[in-house]
Amino acid sequence: MVIGCGALVMRLLGIGQFRLCLVAERRGSSTAPEVAAAVRSAMSQAVKVLQLFKTLHRTRQQVFKNDARALEAARIKINEEFKNNKSETSPKKIEELMKIGSDVELLLRTSVVQGIHTGHNILKLVPRKDLLIENVPYCDTPTQKQ
Repeated sequence: MVIGCGALVMRLLGIGQFRLCLVAERRGSSTAPEVAAAVRSAMSQAVKVLQLFKTLHRTRQQVFKNDARALEAARIKINEEFKNNKSETSPKKIEELMKIGSDVELLLRTSVVQGIHTGHNILKLVPRKDLLIENVPYCDTPTQKQ
């Protein structure tokens, strides 16, 4: 039953996270509740990985809008990184990789601004609306935190 469930998760999500439940079964988790808990944990982690994958692609589409070369390069890089780590089974390593992925998504979303060449040595910046913030006045005398 566990192997069938793992194969189902593998087919549905296209990632190798289901192997965690097989590892739990091999380590001596012989009771049904332990195996079921391992399957739930593996499926939960697989869903989180899939959500991160989708979020990265959505962010890529927003950040590199109207730039076909950048869109394609980012798509290839995201897919390549996920394929390279598809067979990872260590929960610690998976969490570490997910942290890196979410940091990359945050960096793309908050730090990348598109520029358009309008002439020789002239670059027009096109900021997204979510990057624009209210102008905060400068204060010569900073307040002290207690």
